[in-house]
Amino acid sequence: MSVYESLFLLNGLENREKEEIISGFPKPVRFKKNELICSSVTSSFALGFIVSGSAFAVTNNENKVVMKKFLPGMCFGAAALFGGGGKYVSTVAAEQTSEIIFLTEERLTELFKAYPNIAVNYITFLSDKIRFLNEKISVITCQSAEDTVFQYLVSAENHDGYAVLPKSMTLLAKMLGLGRASLYRSLDRLEQNGYIKRENNEIKVIKNEKID
Repeated sequence: MSVYESLFLLNGLENREKEEIISGFPKPVRFKKNELICSSVTSSFALGFIVSGSAFAVTNNENKVVMKKFLPGMCFGAAALFGGGGKYVSTVAAEQTSEIIFLTEERLTELFKAYPNIAVNYITFLSDKIRFLNEKISVITCQSAEDTVFQYLVSAENHDGYAVLPKSMTLLAKMLGLGRASLYRSLDRLEQNGYIKRENNEIKVIKNEKID
């Protein structure tokens, strides 16, 4: 299966339909390592799919907190489309030499009309995003520093079980509204109680639910 065929937009479609859609995709755009792909000042907006390589998103503020890493088949830019205010909510750059296809709002609308299943797939994708954001909100409503740190680590867990962290503990503490000492104490307690494991500057989530 090619990267194109694995795109979530094409889930549930017949092979013939997938071939028709893929043949109409625009040519991939190549980006060099660390090259800017999109930001809050980008003038054109589209849903970007990683064809090869990888990219990462950071916040548009001075902290530049790493929010997510994008691998082949993953996408970014949805928040800028369909009433998104005409700007990207984060800055995305290439982690290595990468190829990306861009589907504009107009092209997506055409696909939704021609293939209703694609519209359903897109709605499902956005619903997953809403659930993810709700989990993030639950982090800032925790009553203790330890719970706040744990909920963040669970919400930031990648497919390998490791939490995707900002570039420094200082940034993480600031993002969570904690002091550095409080952050480190919370990490120590979580590790002692078997909820996480620290490995070479990475944090692996051992348990996804905290029992007080």
